[in-house]
Amino acid sequence: MTLDQLLRRGNNNADLLRLIAAAAVIWGHGYRLVPVPGVDDPIQNLLGFDYSGSLAVKFFFFLSGILVTNSWLSKPSAIRFASARVFRIFPLLIAASVATIVVMGPALTSLSTSDYFHHRAELVHVLLHPYNEYLLPGVFDHALYPHANGSIWTIKYELMLYALLLGAGMCGLFRYKPIAAAVLVTVIAVCLIRPENITAIGLSNVNAGGRLPAFFAFGALLALYKDRVRIDGRLCIGVALIAFAVRHGPAFEYAFCLAFLMTALWVMSLRVVKAIRLPGDFSYGVYVFGWPIQNTFANLFPKSGIHGNQAMTFVCALLLAVLSWFLLEKPCIALGHKIPAFFQRKNSAADAESSKALV
Repeated sequence: MTLDQLLRRGNNNADLLRLIAAAAVIWGHGYRLVPVPGVDDPIQNLLGFDYSGSLAVKFFFFLSGILVTNSWLSKPSAIRFASARVFRIFPLLIAASVATIVVMGPALTSLSTSDYFHHRAELVHVLLHPYNEYLLPGVFDHALYPHANGSIWTIKYELMLYALLLGAGMCGLFRYKPIAAAVLVTVIAVCLIRPENITAIGLSNVNAGGRLPAFFAFGALLALYKDRVRIDGRLCIGVALIAFAVRHGPAFEYAFCLAFLMTALWVMSLRVVKAIRLPGDFSYGVYVFGWPIQNTFANLFPKSGIHGNQAMTFVCALLLAVLSWFLLEKPCIALGHKIPAFFQRKNSAADAESSKALV
């Protein structure tokens, strides 16, 4: 089927693939937070250039590039686009930062509760910048990784890409497909070859973050030509053969990522995968809650082992994600969809009043 067909409701199971990707982030972090000498992520051992958590993040950015670009192309409304993104990202992000500050912080800090809350400037900074990885006073001071939430650093990259995409759309870039495609191909090439240039837009290349815009741009490029791009098993086998053929050279990394991303899209469309319907999109909650829970378990139960840490973290993060989806995220997403309609009604009413006045 074409990508256009795949993106239609009922023709994919993006929720399941995103949840698997969020679980892969927890899986990959387990080998860092509960290190065992000589034991590493199997994906890292197999590929040599990447590990499971990093691949999952690349998939998130790739899929996001497809979905948000398709959203803009379908309905190029700035209010609709911005409202949908803000009400999807920030409610959970703010709630999670409040929870870590008010619940996790006092419970785990080496300071007294009064001394902990005396660091008001630090705590307020976390609330004002919930999309940055952050430290809490006295929390994980002697841990291998001291960040209270060390996985959310990617969200500021995502927000920046949303803003750039919105700006490009409002400037009319997507009206001219060849020009838009040229811009996206340039972004892909520059970010893959010279990821340090990410500083040009005010972001750092932490954890190879400078490459993430390339995966987002690749998704946007596919969305731009969604009526021509075919996603099927033949394509996946073809790109896999190319990756296998160049496996001993530096081109393997790029060929593998291409094969991995296109295969993930194809898997989303399989009938057996579509049959596994989840009651909600729990991936974002698992991603945001994963690190605080995992680092807490790593410090409180260091003898639980890598897989024990991974299992306990995923179960707890999933439970919180389910609660978050039904109590917070789903209602906020619905609210985000209502706001553009509200402004549209207000504008229609104002136009009607203007017409009456002219008459």
